[in-house]
Amino acid sequence: MRSLDVATGAVGALVDRGQSSDVSVSALTALVCNGETAADALQAAADVARQSPKLEPHGLSLARVPGSVPGTWEYVITMTVSVRDPQTGEYGGATHHTDRPRGEQR
Repeated sequence: MRSLDVATGAVGALVDRGQSSDVSVSALTALVCNGETAADALQAAADVARQSPKLEPHGLSLARVPGSVPGTWEYVITMTVSVRDPQTGEYGGATHHTDRPRGEQR
């Protein structure tokens, strides 16, 4: 999706079928790290995470794509990240919750 408005419109158009699932829209940043090998691309993503401790990773995606020279390939890591909200101090992603003791049921 090109904008939050377009994404919100798409989610709003979904028909509620009473399923036990949900769709939401969040404003996460996508960082793209390239490398000649998968290891190089992963290392670049690790370097970003190490050098920018305020970024909170939410997900990684690895793709092998055609390189700039015909017949070659490069690897691309797309890492979705967020930073703490300056007003609330919370991260924007749904994957971050307060700590819960192990074994506690929801």
